Amino acid sequence: MADDEDPKEYRWETGYEKTWEAIKEDDDGFLEASVAEIIQRAKRKRQQNKQVNSKLGMMRHLYVILDCSDAMSAQDLKPTRLLCTLKILENFIEEFFDQNPISQMGIIIMHNKRAEKICDLGGNFRKYIKTVNGLTKTALIGEPSLQNGLELALKSLKLLPSHASREILVIMGSLTTCDPSDINKTISIFNLD
Repeated sequence: MADDEDPKEYRWETGYEKTWEAIKEDDDGFLEASVAEIIQRAKRKRQQNKQVNSKLGMMRHLYVILDCSDAMSAQDLKPTRLLCTLKILENFIEEFFDQNPISQMGIIIMHNKRAEKICDLGGNFRKYIKTVNGLTKTALIGEPSLQNGLELALKSLKLLPSHASREILVIMGSLTTCDPSDINKTISIFNLD
């Protein structure tokens, strides 16, 4: 029996999704409209699948640590990595507070080997959207320091009660981090429980 007559196919031989076709550039070469459409479709799908009687029982405390170093000025994502990241972060903030209405968020940026808290923990999502939109004017300089960002977030999170969730989301565009000491020690003592 010849190979071409065998009706059995392997999974990798079957049809595939062309995921790159879902994203289209507009006339100016930006992907923003296509990304916004994909996000809206995902929101609608989540709303359809949402259970009516679901209850949220956990208060979440989240720090977003954002790389604002020179690496975020790269134009591999149009117009820059930072602007694409900020647009997606804006949508993430809306979703986070929609799904976790009693939770709190804070924002820390890393640039020039330092970490800076630009928003303390709080629950007003409009404040965070405004702050994220203001980051478009931030000077992208130097290298990020992941260790300084983690330690700054840890100072605030360790004061919170143990019944609340304490989380950190790191968004990095740089492939390196410039830390004052061994970051592995910081990570190893990072157990908040």
